[in-house]
Amino acid sequence: MDVLLLEDEVNTREFFTMLLHNIPGVTKVLAASSGEEAIRLARYHRPDLILLDIELVNDDLTGMEVAQQIYDFDQEAYMIFVTAHSQYAISSFAVHPYSYILKPIVIEEFRAIISEVATKVNSQDKQIADTIMVPVRHKRSFILKEDINFIEVQGKQTIINAKSGQWVTNKPMVELEKQLNSDFIRVHRAFIVNEKQIKSITQISDRTYEIELRDCSQRIPMSRSAYSKHKRLFS
Repeated sequence: MDVLLLEDEVNTREFFTMLLHNIPGVTKVLAASSGEEAIRLARYHRPDLILLDIELVNDDLTGMEVAQQIYDFDQEAYMIFVTAHSQYAISSFAVHPYSYILKPIVIEEFRAIISEVATKVNSQDKQIADTIMVPVRHKRSFILKEDINFIEVQGKQTIINAKSGQWVTNKPMVELEKQLNSDFIRVHRAFIVNEKQIKSITQISDRTYEIELRDCSQRIPMSRSAYSKHKRLFS
């Protein structure tokens, strides 16, 4: 599990870094001393867990504001706030924190909560080969790849249609596509189809084809260029 730590006080930052390195399941610690640095590291490294001090001295941003900016581009990371003031709990609901650690910390409690997240992250990693992870309404849903019939884009939303149900997410289809294997082919700019679910392909015009699926009544459009690229799979 990769952890991003935001703590502006150098001794505390070094102490937390030492503790984190000694917790099983933690593989990397990215330590940031300012809000801007934390946002930059989060954008580039996409850590699994972000540990933020809320009160930052001599910084233009608070830890809460940093969390909100990170949440705008990454809703998947777990967030834990470190604070001496419990009243921040209500204002942090917008970024859906996993937990809070109150200062002064109790080391065993600190280790326990980080270990708990590490266990969740490592368990999720084991599911990656057979599933895709989809953020839906601030939660992570794991969908078996073999159950997916097709994925489509409607406006700014991506819809995953599977045997077990339908999921609507704001995650771009191009990002979901990175989690898929060679069983999935892009048949149209707005559609990805599970090749194993294709029952037949019918030409409906000079430039367009239509896909009939085995376990789904919806017909899927296929462009001429996609057909030319993948027709060997259906011959």
